[in-house]
Amino acid sequence: MNVLLIETDSDDARKLSSYLRDRGHLCFLTDSVKSAKSLLKKESPGLVLLHLNGGAAQTADFLECARNLEPPAPVIVLSRKPKLDDAVQSVKDGAYDFWTKPFAPERLTKAIELIEGAKQRAGRLETLQAPNDPIISRDPVLCSIKALARKIAPSNATVLIQGESGTGKELFARYIHNQSGREDKPFVALNCAALPETLLESELFGYEKGAFTGAIRNREGKFELAHTGTLLLDEVTEIPLHLQAKLLRVLQESEVDRLGGKYPVPVDVRVIATTNVRIEDMVKEARFRKDLYYRLNVIPLRIPPLCERPGDIVQLAEFFLAGYSAQNGSKVSAFAPEALRKLADYSWPGNVRELQNVVQRAVLISDSAVLRPDCIILDSGLEQGAAQHSGFSLMPLCEVEKMMIEKALSTVEGNRTRAAEILGISVRTLRNKLAEYRQSIGM
Repeated sequence: MNVLLIETDSDDARKLSSYLRDRGHLCFLTDSVKSAKSLLKKESPGLVLLHLNGGAAQTADFLECARNLEPPAPVIVLSRKPKLDDAVQSVKDGAYDFWTKPFAPERLTKAIELIEGAKQRAGRLETLQAPNDPIISRDPVLCSIKALARKIAPSNATVLIQGESGTGKELFARYIHNQSGREDKPFVALNCAALPETLLESELFGYEKGAFTGAIRNREGKFELAHTGTLLLDEVTEIPLHLQAKLLRVLQESEVDRLGGKYPVPVDVRVIATTNVRIEDMVKEARFRKDLYYRLNVIPLRIPPLCERPGDIVQLAEFFLAGYSAQNGSKVSAFAPEALRKLADYSWPGNVRELQNVVQRAVLISDSAVLRPDCIILDSGLEQGAAQHSGFSLMPLCEVEKMMIEKALSTVEGNRTRAAEILGISVRTLRNKLAEYRQSIGM
């Protein structure tokens, strides 16, 4: 790595430059800010060590120059007589870190390793994000699932993808479509939980003019719109039992009966279904048809939650950082080590979607090139609530369920969609539960 050392103390300059060169790093040494700015633009150093002996204005000026480079150069500000205000201001001005002199040489080695590692990961992320390959992971389990998805994609077999909300089930569905040979044909997605039962049937299967009041023309359903392509049935477990039988017939016969129609309409559709609940339990409880389950579950894929693949947290965070920084014209280019540790230590109940939101928010509020820990705002209310209630008395499961729903709604200020995501249920299920609670108290 090329290291630019700006040092006004001659003894320290000699020791540090010797240490760096002994370890194979090319070191550029100067005690002048003017010369340092020239070297900064000419040599594009991978790290800058800056000690100006109390020159706060010069430090801020140099940090601005380093921050405006493309990519920005990480700068560690050094001080023999540190002040808390100086440290805070340096980090706000874009410093990678602020160190007190003297410091152990091993600390410098570790910092270089972290910076080099971040650059290598960023380089790998650029090659991973291909148009037909949006799934970013080094986790062995997820990579094996991805390999299986790629292998079965060219077939017409139905696929059932299970996993918690926010794990990327729709990404996998689109990945299969893009690898299937149908990639230039329609990809139609329907969230089965987002529609009331009265509309779900017509959305799926379409209707003929005059089939019901307000049906003033023929309308194609999702199956017909997805003809020759792929239909994603998101949250398929929310389809009521009486429509499950009709769905099964479409899958078996490859033809659709429109509402009010006289003749079936042939369709050629690859069906992918997703669910965030244990569908096997619903089958046992007779809430989901067993024959439909077997028809959908030809190729089962189960996506692990983010907490079970911790190696992906930093990789995904850096990918989202690069994307949102470019999207918003931001100078943010890297995480501070403490920020990465904060991300790695969190349990991510909202999975990849939550991580994406956290990084997007952090990029928007950061005022320096290096994203600090205070910009990482985590929604840890549920975790804190669980800790507070870790010693509660035993109670009926229905009461525990009610307590968790109330806690989730309180945490997200009544947002039902967000609460359902946290609880791992559909919005429809949450709505039904709330209706039950209102009836139980006579409302």
